[in-house]
Amino acid sequence: MNKIGCLAIMLVITTVCLVDNEATFPPNRGSTPDGFWFGTQNLGCMLGKKGKRAAPSRGTLDLSHRVIYYRGYVFEQRPPPRWHNTPEWDSTAKCPVTWERNAAGRSKRSVQSVINFTNGYTRRFGGYNVVFNNCHHFANRVSQFLSGELN
Repeated sequence: MNKIGCLAIMLVITTVCLVDNEATFPPNRGSTPDGFWFGTQNLGCMLGKKGKRAAPSRGTLDLSHRVIYYRGYVFEQRPPPRWHNTPEWDSTAKCPVTWERNAAGRSKRSVQSVINFTNGYTRRFGGYNVVFNNCHHFANRVSQFLSGELN
């Protein structure tokens, strides 16, 4: 099967599957206050259609919208990169987030440093590109920043 056919099948599967583990913020975030979590939103919904270990990362071509939760804030590239500190930011009302069960990692970074990283993201890594600089790349780079691999 060619790549276009696989992409079309993945899109159908992604937009039809429903997950019952949906929450605005990770449900067990209190158990790991210095942890950070990856979360995803249905891409069809987001588009308006119905010595150190390596930093945690996720695939960059998944047909979902990826975000990162850290210390009460959600960081995303939609574009442009942005952050939210309220449980009901604009896209969660119609596109709930599915959070991974466990924290992907831990960090001692301040929230302000992650906000600064997010605000400078486009200047440092360039604008949004659906293949080479999408929300998954952004979330992986935030993970690298939180893990101390990027400054």
